[in-house]
Parts: sequence; C-alpha cells; structure tokens
Amino acid sequence: MIVFSLRQWEGEYATSDVPGGVAATPFTSALYVVPADGSAPPRRLIDVGGRADAPAYTPDGQFIVFQAPADGQAQIFRCRADGSDLRNLTGAHQPPADRFGRSMSRDGRRLAFIVHEGQIGRVAIMNADGSDPFLIAPDIGYHYMAEISPDGQSVAFAHTARGYVICLKHLDTGELRTLTPDLPESFCPQFTPDGKTLVFFRRDGDVYSVGADASNLRRLTTGSQHVEFRLSPRDQHGSSDPPAISPDGARIAYIAVRDGVEQVHTMRLDGSQQTQLTFGPQPCGRVTWSPDGTRLAFVSWTGRYPQLFVMPADGGTPRQLTDLPGAVHWLAWRPNPSH
Repeated sequence: MIVFSLRQWEGEYATSDVPGGVAATPFTSALYVVPADGSAPPRRLIDVGGRADAPAYTPDGQFIVFQAPADGQAQIFRCRADGSDLRNLTGAHQPPADRFGRSMSRDGRRLAFIVHEGQIGRVAIMNADGSDPFLIAPDIGYHYMAEISPDGQSVAFAHTARGYVICLKHLDTGELRTLTPDLPESFCPQFTPDGKTLVFFRRDGDVYSVGADASNLRRLTTGSQHVEFRLSPRDQHGSSDPPAISPDGARIAYIAVRDGVEQVHTMRLDGSQQTQLTFGPQPCGRVTWSPDGTRLAFVSWTGRYPQLFVMPADGGTPRQLTDLPGAVHWLAWRPNPSH
C-alpha cells in the first residue's frame, strides 16, 4: 500500500519566497491510499479542513503521520492507517508556532520535527504520542531538514544559520558536531539503516555522503542538477526532493537530469553502478523504495499533473497507479507487517 497527498488548485500553480515563509497559489490537499500492485483504484482517506500533506507511516504500519493546518498554523497529525482516530499531536504545544516535518526513529517511539516561529526554524523532538517536546539546540540559530538516527539517539540537520552545513546533535551527551564544515548549501541528510553514514544533496544538485563521525566525505554524482520538485514553471520555491536510501542500505535512488529531463536513477552507496531507469519525455521526482527494496515509487507528469508510478528497482516498464485531477505531491510506502 502507498499513501500519498493529492494537491489541487485553480489556474497555474505558483510559489515565491516572502519574508518569513512562502507565498503560494491557494490549494486543497488530501491523503489517498492505493495498492502498490494496482489491484484497486486510489481511495481518498482523510484531510483536515481541506488540507493534508507529507504523509509517512509509522514503522509498524499502524498509523500515518502527516501535516495540516489547525487554528491558522501548521501542525502534525496522526491517524490510523484506515483514516480513523485522528489526533493533533502538536496542537497543545507551547508557545504557539508552526510545527511541521517529521522524522521517526526506527522503533517508532520518537519524532523529530521543526518548530517555526517568525522567521526562525528549530529542530525539536517529541514522543510518538506528542508528549514531552523539547528543542534539541535552542541557541544555535535557524536549523531544519532534520533526520533522527535509527537508534533515536542523535539528530542530523541542515544548519541554515551557518550556510546550510550538515550538523549532528547527540541527544545523550549534548555534543554538537559539524559534519560538512567546508561544504555549505547541503540539504536533507538521511541515515543509512545502520546509522553509520548520512546521504545528502547540495545546491549543485549532486548527491554526497559522509560518516556519522564526520569521516569519509564523498561526492557520489556529478552533473545530476536536481534539487527541487516543482509543480509548474512558476513554482519558484519548489520543495526539496532528496535521494532515498534502500532498506538494506546498499543502494541510493535519486533524480538526475538527462537530456534536459529529470529521470530516476539508482547507484550503490559508494557511488558506483550509476544506472538510469526511466527514459520518458516528462520529468520524474519523489522517488522512494518499497519496504522490501524490490520496487521504486515515483511521480511523473501525465498531462497537467504529476501522477504516481511504480517500477522494478532493477529497471523495467513503470506502471501508472493514479489518474486523478490533481498533483500527487508526497508519497510513502506502508511498511511490511513484519517490520
């Protein structure tokens, strides 16, 4: 099963940066689910007042965590996989602020998220039920794009106030380590399943890796030229579109531009065996691995909107799973029952 958000709007979608945030064409969004084998059509699941975005399953597959507005601010919600038992996890947090983004520890007990007050964002941690929230580094200035380690004991993030270098905060000792001190404009760090390596990408569009101990910094691709997922030529801000690490930690799926078109690629964790998997005329994005590592899901344009596709991770013909009057914007696979 795959959960995704469907975004709808009138006219041409446009965004632009403004002080303290992003101006965007008004839109509605909702969560849908669809079987990954295409055995049933997409089914609308839930929205909160006409909005629901950035869904992710909890590691046990029982719940979906997503973001939606409440009382004029972004909040993090949770519902069961069937859409029932809706709960606002951050609505009671103080002080009032936008709270969004989510990264879950492998055991599902903790979530990292962003608290955005005014023009400053900071990384916070809370229990999976929304309790005991705290800022992990309240005094270091703007930082976000957080990823919690598989063991839940450290958090990696992009330190905006220092030009987007990747940092790692150890929650048990309080140590703050800069992993890429000489590599600014680095975004969206992600841990390998063993927690030893982080994969990220830079403003140059290429994919990099670095050890969690700050060793072995490597540039893995050259000339990929892909940073943001954009819904139209006027979507100036876009949204970060990072590479994805396979469940066994051996491979990376990523988007790279070939002959002017964004295409799905894979490579080994060390950057070897770089392979282009899609060759269509329309751009692709949002690539992610199935829980067993045998398939990839991604979006690609069919007409006005990007739709959801699935294909074998080793290559083959993509299968289109959606044909909806809106843009498939975020997506996530439901973990296997054994996870």
